Amino acid sequence: MIDTLCILPWVSIETGPLGEIRPCCLARDPVTDDAGIPMHLNKHTLSEAYNSNYMKDLRQQFLNGSKPKSCDRCWDEEAAGRTSKRLNSKNRLKNMIKDMDFTHDTGNNLIFLDLKLGNICNLKCRICGSYSSSKWAQEEIDIDSSNITARANLIAGRWPRESKEFWEDLTLLLPKIRYMEFTGGEPFLIDEHFDLLQQAVDLGVAGLIEIHYNTNTTQVPKRGLKLWPNFKAVEIALSIDDIGKRFEYQRYGAKWTAAIDNLNKFYSLIANTNNITLQVCLTVNALNIYYLDELAEWVSHQNFEFVYFNVLHDAWYFNVRNLNDTAKKIINDKFSNYNGPYCNDIIKVIEFMNQGDGSDCSMLIEVLTNSDIQRNQLFSNHHPEIAKAIGYE
Repeated sequence: MIDTLCILPWVSIETGPLGEIRPCCLARDPVTDDAGIPMHLNKHTLSEAYNSNYMKDLRQQFLNGSKPKSCDRCWDEEAAGRTSKRLNSKNRLKNMIKDMDFTHDTGNNLIFLDLKLGNICNLKCRICGSYSSSKWAQEEIDIDSSNITARANLIAGRWPRESKEFWEDLTLLLPKIRYMEFTGGEPFLIDEHFDLLQQAVDLGVAGLIEIHYNTNTTQVPKRGLKLWPNFKAVEIALSIDDIGKRFEYQRYGAKWTAAIDNLNKFYSLIANTNNITLQVCLTVNALNIYYLDELAEWVSHQNFEFVYFNVLHDAWYFNVRNLNDTAKKIINDKFSNYNGPYCNDIIKVIEFMNQGDGSDCSMLIEVLTNSDIQRNQLFSNHHPEIAKAIGYE
């Protein structure tokens, strides 16, 4: 297999919260039709996107040994020594792809669906926005009633409830699917995804399918508890980016004590099942990178099957590579001799941060200030060191 090859264009397709389609969640560019117009699930199906000339061309670029520009986020992470989504996917799906041929474009290996079925969510996480959260869309409108983008995103997020052709096509694809990821929005609040799981059970294919979730730790869904035992494996990755009051600030609307209570419920669940595992996904961003040692210490005392240090790429002003020199200095100084839990992961994140040219953080300050005013919060109350470094007042 070519060293730079990514298997995802062969085996996967992603639906975005607003109905756009991408080869994967990190791809910069959407899948386009022959006229160069982005394909959308209110007009196209996943099968049409997977078999499009765009995807065929992408697969051929990889076969030619190229590094497609749309995939530069993975190349950037690998340059910092991190295990990118490209490499993670090859490892995660290794048993499913062992008999597949990646030396040419077969166009018949779609086994993995990355499904973001709209933007319904109950939180307004600081690193999120109206693209992925209906709650955020309303706040953006409250901040600026003329915000056309937020209004459009609120409407566009309804696509799963309006696209009959999408579900009909998905029914045809389901017997061949072996892996599904559900993110969001908040997937446990999106009923359509439970309907899809029920359909897999009814078709008799659930036992062949593995499921992965990213959830905000505020929900323990009753429908899931009933349906999950039917599937081959269920991975529940909790999105926890910090602890205590910083957790509550960064994931506005969530309570740390309630999250811990739900964590304990999940522990009880996995203790009584044989197909469910619990993971944690830590999204590293401008707000929490200085405090990763405290988060890592907490994680080290938990019983997670897998711990993933995810780095945020968008919105760009939350990307740690775009912190200013002052912030980067205090972070580098703090972790220069770090040898605590998850040392290797944290050091590679710092290396990723240092790759960037930085910015003056003015956009970051503006975004934080606007939400602080709206929410009657103050970033510096719980993040004093990084607040001072970026010039937040």
